[in-house]
Amino acid sequence: MRRVALAAALLLSIVACREDFFDPTPGDTPGGEPRLELLAQNLRMIPGDANAIRIALQAKDGSVHIRVERSDSSGRIIACPLRTIDDAVPATGCLPDLPNGVREGLTITGLGAVVLVREGEPLMLDVTVDYADSGRRIAVRIPTIEPPAGASACKDNGCNPFFEVKPVKGGRFTASARWSGGGGHLEMLEGRVRARAFTSTGIPYRVAGEADGASPLSVAANLNAPSEYALALHNTSNVALTEIEIEMVWP
Repeated sequence: MRRVALAAALLLSIVACREDFFDPTPGDTPGGEPRLELLAQNLRMIPGDANAIRIALQAKDGSVHIRVERSDSSGRIIACPLRTIDDAVPATGCLPDLPNGVREGLTITGLGAVVLVREGEPLMLDVTVDYADSGRRIAVRIPTIEPPAGASACKDNGCNPFFEVKPVKGGRFTASARWSGGGGHLEMLEGRVRARAFTSTGIPYRVAGEADGASPLSVAANLNAPSEYALALHNTSNVALTEIEIEMVWP
């Protein structure tokens, strides 16, 4: 009997692993639709529909999954699916609040964008969106980038927004950014930016493309898989950048 019980337990463990039982974001099984993952870090949220974070994307099946890491658990972050990035925030079909670290789904026929609205005090947000890959053109609108708090506090992309796409494919990458306010610096970095590899190793990231100055700015770069890349936008002035829109075309 003891051997039978052990064999049964082993069989259940194998089945659980195959069914991604231990996966914190289950459902992406091998052999399914190719999925794209967009990582956006250090996004500042301020309350109100007019200050919403908007992300335009190309989802194949009209659905996305979204997960956030938030600097403050108070207040709400409302998430809604949109058909276009310019659509008004809908009254129905939204998630009333995105909890920290939980993968949630959004679906609408013809989904082409998502919007995040803050209710509560300003906060910093990291966002992960994954979806069936139908194209790699992405646009992001964010309300503000504050002047850097200081060199030590903001070193290694600790304060500025940056964006990664996985899996990386080799080819031509292009991006542009426009905003209101002071000067900025747009750069495409090769390296493990999300892991803060520069801080841990002291080895600078390779700059694959960069532009500096007043809005608008644009960069282009040739990407090589399986290297990791991040598009970063810095505020180089002493005033806030506002009404920011970043457009990216990943290979």
